Amino acid sequence: MTEYYDNTRISAFKKCPRYYYFRHIRHWTVDKPAIPLIFGGAWHMAMEAIWPMLCDGAKQPDIIKAGFAAFIAEWTKRGMPHPDNMDYEMEKELAPRTPGTAFEMIMDYVANRIGKTRDLELISVERPFIVPLDPTDDSVFYVGKIDKVIKQRGKVRAIEHKTTTAYKKDGGFRGTFVDGFSPNSQVDGYLYALHMLWPNQVQGVWIDAALVHRTETGFLFIPIEKQQNQLNSWLWETNYWISQIQAHTEALAACSADDQFLASFPKQTGSCQDFNKNCEYHDICRFKPNPATIAAPPAGFHEEPWNPLHETGAEKLLAK
Repeated sequence: MTEYYDNTRISAFKKCPRYYYFRHIRHWTVDKPAIPLIFGGAWHMAMEAIWPMLCDGAKQPDIIKAGFAAFIAEWTKRGMPHPDNMDYEMEKELAPRTPGTAFEMIMDYVANRIGKTRDLELISVERPFIVPLDPTDDSVFYVGKIDKVIKQRGKVRAIEHKTTTAYKKDGGFRGTFVDGFSPNSQVDGYLYALHMLWPNQVQGVWIDAALVHRTETGFLFIPIEKQQNQLNSWLWETNYWISQIQAHTEALAACSADDQFLASFPKQTGSCQDFNKNCEYHDICRFKPNPATIAAPPAGFHEEPWNPLHETGAEKLLAK
């Protein structure tokens, strides 16, 4: 059986095997998605509209208009209110991740980037990929989606858009945010895929960072490059984590709802809190040693399978 893994699934297991069980075996996810994810997704859609126009030399007002329209389309698609229907209290609750902030960011972003993209050739937008993790094994593949692939002076780069509220008081981005992309399994996976797709042409990855703040805007290209031995390390670690997922999946088959506890996908209790918030499955872990006894998603959750091929758009590559 062919298996497809992406950074989302592998990172979930690394964070906490029991978290992986809830999200990717039981397919439970919270009914109300997190605002940072919604805002970040809408920003990605704005970038999808903006970058082709930037590289084609479109006029600045037209780029801003198209980018904000794409942001609002995704924002409302994800269940958020149109800015015309938002009152002061709602703006205050969501701040700084609001459409008004996004509009200011888009205006400043276009002004900041418009002179830095003239010599870039945009190869692809939202580029899915499927690459083997072992040339001798055709049963396990790594899949993903690169925000942008560009070529500059004959060299290929990936661009990954990221938003953050990690602002430092004296201006700019916090050092911990910038340092968080090296090492970074998602970025290293992009570099691994790029080297397979464009051998001997890859320069690296640019993290296109955008600051989300009530009063400040900031943008930064964070260049990431890796030597082959560093990518080989990522490859070994990725195959290791996949082997662990496979082993716990096999162990799960021997478990039942009659057991006192679930002897598979153990809890990583050091991950129960993240950014001063409880994990969404925290209460289930507290009261249910064997969550296999829970037949249906608890209140506040619903089933929503995560399919790496579908989520990344890589399924269309298999249809060719």
